[in-house]
Formats: sequence, C-alpha cells, structure tokens
Amino acid sequence: MIPLNNYTFIYFIGIGGIGMSALARLLAKQGYQVFGYDRELSAMVLQLRKEGITIHCEDTLAAIPEIVCHHPKQTLVIYTPAIPIDSAILNYFKATGYKLQSRAEVVGLISRAFTTIAVAGTHGKTTTSAMIAHILYQSGIPILGFVGGIMEQYDSNLLHNSSLDAVKLMVIEADEFNQSFLHLKPTFSIVTAADADHPETYATPAAMEASFIKFMQQNQKSLIIQNRVADQLKIWEHYTKPFLTYGLDKGAIVASKVTMTSHQSVFDYLGDGVNISNVVLPMSGWHNIENALAAITICLELGITAAQIHTAVACFPGIKRRFSLVCNHPSYLLIDDYAHHPVEISALLHSVKKIYPKSTITAIFQPHLFSRTKAFYKAFATSLSLADQVFILPIYPAREAPMPGITAQLIFDELTCKRKALVTMNDLLTQLAASRIKEHQIILTIGAGDIGASVSAIAATLEASISFALQND
Repeated sequence: MIPLNNYTFIYFIGIGGIGMSALARLLAKQGYQVFGYDRELSAMVLQLRKEGITIHCEDTLAAIPEIVCHHPKQTLVIYTPAIPIDSAILNYFKATGYKLQSRAEVVGLISRAFTTIAVAGTHGKTTTSAMIAHILYQSGIPILGFVGGIMEQYDSNLLHNSSLDAVKLMVIEADEFNQSFLHLKPTFSIVTAADADHPETYATPAAMEASFIKFMQQNQKSLIIQNRVADQLKIWEHYTKPFLTYGLDKGAIVASKVTMTSHQSVFDYLGDGVNISNVVLPMSGWHNIENALAAITICLELGITAAQIHTAVACFPGIKRRFSLVCNHPSYLLIDDYAHHPVEISALLHSVKKIYPKSTITAIFQPHLFSRTKAFYKAFATSLSLADQVFILPIYPAREAPMPGITAQLIFDELTCKRKALVTMNDLLTQLAASRIKEHQIILTIGAGDIGASVSAIAATLEASISFALQND
C-alpha cells in the first residue's frame, strides 16, 4: 500500500484537477476512503463518482461528509494551490487541526518508494510522460504513471499494469507551477522546455530558470534535455552528472528523414549509439517528434529494446486535447489543442501550415489566466496572427481573481490578421452557424480553460451549417 502514515480517510480539495484526480484514483485503488470537493461538476468529477468516490461541489462546511468531520486525526487533507485562499472548506480544515498537504508534497513522498522518471517543461511534458508510460506499459514493465492528460486508449490519467507491490518504476509529470517539481528527487529527469511562464509564481524569467536548474540538480542519475533549453540554461555550468541533449536537428539525439501527414509522423531516431529507422508516430507536429525523441531515449536507457519501442510508438494512442482531430469533413477539419502559451500556439500553427499549406486556418482561442494574459498578450497576438482568421473568447480565470484592465481585448487589439473577432461562446456559435465555408478550412480550438467542453457544440454547429448550405445551394 502507498505509505501515508495511518490515515484511513483522504479528502481532496480540488479533486477534479488533472493531477489531483490521478492521485485520488490511485489512493482509492489502494483502499483508502477517498472524498473530495470541486467547484465544477465536470466530466472528470462525474467519472470519479462512477468510480465510487464521494464528491460535492458546494464550498460549504455542511457539504463535508460527516465521517470526515468526525475523524480529524484519521483524515489527510490534500489540496491544490489552485484553490482560492478564501475557500470556506480550506479554512475550516486549517482551523480545526487536520493534517494538510499539497498534492506536490504527497506525490513527492510517494515517489521516494520508486525509481522515478520526472518529465518537466513549460510545454511537452504531458505528451512526453504519456509516451514513456505507454512504451513501458506495452513492453510489459510494471509501472505507475501519472500523466497530466487523459490518454485516449486507456481513458485515464493514471496508468499501472500490475499490483503496486510489483511496481518499481514511476513516471510522473513534474509541474513548474508553484515550484511543485521541487518536491521531487527523481532518478531520471527530462526537461522539454523552459520558456517564461507562470508570472504569478515567478517574478522574472530568470527566477523560473533558476527553479528549473534546482530541479535538475535534484536529479539522482541522468538528465535528458532539449538542446535549446540546454543552451538557454547553460546547463554545463550548473549540472555535473551525465546528460544528453535532443532536438530535431541538433543534439546527441536527433530526428532524420522526417515526413508528416495529418495523422502521423515518420522519422529515423539517431541516438547515442542506437539508431531506430522508420519510427511511426501516430501524431503530427514537429514538437511531438521532439517529445518522442526524449521518450525513446529514456526507454532505451531503461533497457527497452529498439524493436519494443518501434512497436509501442506505432500504437501510441495520443492524449485528449493534444492535436486531437475532432471532425474530418471534406470541407474542413476541426482540431482541438490544449496550447495555452504563445510558444505552444506558434508551434501548433506552424505545424498546421506545414501539413495543410493550401488550407485557410481559423483559430478559436480562449486565454487562460489574467496574469498570463497580462504578461504575454503581445506574444499571444503574434502567434495567433499566423492564422487567417482569429476568434478571441473571454479569459478563463481558473484560480485567479480579475485584474483591472486585463481582458481579452488586449490580445485582440494586437492581432495583425485580416479577419478577427472578439466573441462570447454564444456569439461564436452564431457566427459559425452563419458561415459559408467556400474553401478548405482548418478550424482550431485552442486553450487550457473550459473551451474543451464546448468543442462538441462547435462541431455540431459546423456540421449543421454545412448541411444547411448544401440543402440551399
């Protein structure tokens, strides 16, 4: 059993989050009585309820299960930093003698029982950690995998293939937000990117870079780092253990003979003493090839054979909201992506333009966080302006209170594309319903907020619009 002292009950504040839900699933499978609160009745919350976890969506003391209230010494409360500091439930537990730990603290404690592979980076960590977990899983290695997204084939963010008593290896996404990844002391580390982000946590880009360096210095054995990040952080000045660099065309590990279509990438892996020809990855995007290079490298280091890797990568199921093809219509493609940073959006749009050079691109973007919008609104506009048409939705606040003068208008005003609109979701659906697609369109829904929950409505609206146009032509 996962060692958490002698607690019987585990109560999660913010249980619906992607990281919190994976931990809740693990502890429930281990026999703990798990309860939780989340402010939204999301698809994740509904799924956790189906799995037997009691969850309420009211931030009131009356909603806390009686068994939790009656057993403060037997209850561990796990919270996410995304919970507002004025939460009634959070402050009740703080004031009444319960043991409170952040998710990062608990995962750090759990990880000490395993050989841990930690994947960090401002972009790419979810896909890379999912690829590693999938390759190991398919190769029959007993693992425990925490992934920051829902893997399509497994329909879960928690992956394990045997009793935890047999598991020696743990794969985890290492989150830089709130310096959470500093609770880890992994055996192996991967760093995919270190672009400026999380201004609510890091006052300057240099502060964030220093945190990444500290994370890498806590690594126990070896490091795999993207080549541009190695140059950016001057890793050779701060890290004395072995490390390898990777990239599309520079580093100890590179990709060669790359071809790409709408649904897959094919390349040769040229590694440190091991080459794997004709690797088929069922995902598009240059950034995803780089993620695959990192995943393959760590799996080779763990003793997985080239043949096993070749087979496993070819059946990688992908992750929901990572270049996910929602609709493939003769007149348009609808692709949903979690990109929420200017660098991610730029990479997404460059890949789309490369794959579909003759198509018109429409980007529907929901900014995530007031602080991120304030810090990067000009960069957001620059990256989004790669599209032919842009719709900007209101900012998704997540854990933040509004900031005076910080709205989606900031991004909208800086856009240089010819066609743009500042819309609500209702406005967007109305405009899409009235649209007449006259040339092949790539329509992208982009963002980390609740835009993902609206993709089905967008898809239905587009389909109805096309059907109406065909009937009336």
